[in-house]
Amino acid sequence: MEAYVVGGGMAGAGAAFALARAGLRTTVLEAQPKLGLKPCGRGIPQVGDLPFSVPKEAILNEIRAVATWLDGEPLFRYSGGLNGYIVDKGGLLEHIFAEAGAEVVYNAKYNVRTGTARVNGEQVEVKKGVFAAGFAFYEGERIPVVQYIMKGPLKDVSYDTIEVHFNTEIMGYYYVFPHGEDVEVGVGGFAAPRELWAILDKFIEKDSRLRGRILAKESSAVSVGGVKLGYVNGLPKAGEAAGYVMPLTGEGNRPSTISGYLAGKAVAEGKDPLEAQRRSHVTRGVELQRRLLEWTKSMEVRERREVIRSLPPEVHAEVALATFRIPKMMMRLAHKPLFMLKVAAKLVR
Repeated sequence: MEAYVVGGGMAGAGAAFALARAGLRTTVLEAQPKLGLKPCGRGIPQVGDLPFSVPKEAILNEIRAVATWLDGEPLFRYSGGLNGYIVDKGGLLEHIFAEAGAEVVYNAKYNVRTGTARVNGEQVEVKKGVFAAGFAFYEGERIPVVQYIMKGPLKDVSYDTIEVHFNTEIMGYYYVFPHGEDVEVGVGGFAAPRELWAILDKFIEKDSRLRGRILAKESSAVSVGGVKLGYVNGLPKAGEAAGYVMPLTGEGNRPSTISGYLAGKAVAEGKDPLEAQRRSHVTRGVELQRRLLEWTKSMEVRERREVIRSLPPEVHAEVALATFRIPKMMMRLAHKPLFMLKVAAKLVR
C-alpha cells in the first residue's frame, strides 16, 4: 500500500518513520528544494520520548546548561535538566527519511484545493497519509521570531550552553544558541516583526560578546495557540500545522515529531489519528503551557517579573519541557502557598 506525507519537516519525519516502518510505501512531498530550510528551531532536548535517536553526525553542539536573565539582570544558571542538542536539521531529516526507507520528492507542491500533487512529473491524488505542512496551515495564534546567525567562534560565548533572556514587556525572550562554531541570536514575542528587529539590534549592541559578522538574517512565525486537530482533504494534521509547539518556549521539534509519529502510526493501523494525538503526553504539555501563557497575558509587567523570579530553576526546566506534574510542582512551591494556589488554579481544570 502507498502513503504520502505532506511536508518534510520534523512532523513529516515522525509520520514517515511510522508509515514506512509499518510496511507502507511512503512518499514525502517537500515543497522546498531541500530539507530543513525553516529558520530557528534547531534545538532538540534530551527527554527520551522521540521515536528515533539523533545520529552523532547530525549533532552540531551538545547542550549541558541553560543560563537565564530577567529584563537584563542575571537570574540563574542551571545544568540539571535541560540537556540537549543543536542539530544540522537538514542532515537530521535526511537521516530519518533514509533510515525509515521513505522517498522524498522535492519541489513537490501539494494542492490543498484539489488534494493532488506532482510526483516525478505525474499528478497524483493523495488519498492516504499525514498532513504536516507547517505553521502556514495552522488556524490558531502565531507570533513572529527574528534572528541573526553570527560568524563564530565568539569570545566568551559558551558553546555548550543556551542563553535565555526574558523580556517581560513583549512576553517573550532573547536567545543566544550555539550553532556549530557560529551563534544564533534572536528574539520572539508578542510584537510586530519590525519592533522585534529593532529591540534585537539594541540587545546585541549592549552585549559586546555578540558583535560580529552577520552570516544570515532570518525570520519566521511560531504557532503558540495550542493544539487544534483536524483534517485537510482527509489527511490528519500533525506537527505545527496542528499546533504542536510549546506556547511558552517555542519548542517545536520534539512535540511535532511525536505528533507526526502518532498520526502516522494510527493511519497505518487503521485507527483514529486525531484521538491518538489527543491522548498524547505532548498534547497535555502543549495545553498546560497554553494555560500558563493565557495567565501570563492577563498579568501586568510587574507581576510577570515576580512570577518568573519566584520559580526555582528546576521548575523553570520542567515548565520549559512540559514534563512537570502538578503535584510535584506544588511540592516545589510549598514554601510559597499563595503563589502555589494561583498556579494550581490555572493548571487544574
